[in-house]
Amino acid sequence: MKVEGNLLENNPLLVAMKNALGSQTDIQIQESGEAPRLILYGEQSDSQVLSVTSTGKVDEYLLKYVVSFRLMDKDGKLLSEPQTVRVQREHQFDRLNVLAKEREEQDLRRAMQRDAVQQILRRLSRVIINPNADER
Repeated sequence: MKVEGNLLENNPLLVAMKNALGSQTDIQIQESGEAPRLILYGEQSDSQVLSVTSTGKVDEYLLKYVVSFRLMDKDGKLLSEPQTVRVQREHQFDRLNVLAKEREEQDLRRAMQRDAVQQILRRLSRVIINPNADER
């Protein structure tokens, strides 16, 4: 399988997906045009205020992470409909401990990305790739 997308080659999502496919499945990562292609796109990360204190300061955020993907055969035919994975986490904010909370938010975002990779792997496991489908 070839993993690609409208992401930079060293994008953490692309790297994590290649690593997960290589270590958690029997799928071999290939760069040739003969392999099915997993295309990742539409990666977005966002936050939304969930609650504020009585003085109007932010107390809690909702972190959101979204990525879409589709699986195509070597000829460009869709093997599965395009799908979107959404991951959310709540994050408490402490204005007295800003640096630690920023680090915690970064860790949460990385964990959300790992969760998205695992969700994609589970969804891919349901897709049966039959290379001889056209020979019937």
